[in-house]
Amino acid sequence: MNTEQSTQHSQAEQQENTCPMCGTDRTITKWNPLVFNYGSGKTMVELSVRVPVRRCDACDFEYLDEESEHIKHNAVCQHLGVLTPTEIRGIRGQFDMTRAQFSQLTGIGEASLNRWENGLSIQSYAYDRYLRLVTVPNNSNYLEKFLSPVNPSTTNLAGGKFRAIEITDHMQKQQQDFQLRKAA
Repeated sequence: MNTEQSTQHSQAEQQENTCPMCGTDRTITKWNPLVFNYGSGKTMVELSVRVPVRRCDACDFEYLDEESEHIKHNAVCQHLGVLTPTEIRGIRGQFDMTRAQFSQLTGIGEASLNRWENGLSIQSYAYDRYLRLVTVPNNSNYLEKFLSPVNPSTTNLAGGKFRAIEITDHMQKQQQDFQLRKAA
């Protein structure tokens, strides 16, 4: 737990945002334990975290927000033994690369990186191990050998680009003349 989380936990209540129910700015935060199930069937486990519970002093509406969801997501990642979204962003940050640049280097799709970095999904064990290996000295240098200039008009699987079909007048004429016929 970092210092900021520790400070938040030690403060029983603190002023927060506006209430989504009544719109007043009298929402306070209290850190409470939360136990939730992860998985299903025989693999289901109970995970325990402390989350900020928001309560409006005006209308008594209580709710969990995005911060609580991030905390729960991190607990699932820790349970599974995989990198958290913050750790994945940190790996990319070590290389001072945009998501597009990191995608080019690793061959991992930008959309996947976005989902993992924002806690929308959890990477597979294989990708998790791969991300960890990228941080080992010289591994990223080795990957850079496979980078090639991206030419959008050619197929380049490593760069994630696909060749575009050139539309000719002849192809457009064929498309206009095409009709489905009823089979006998």
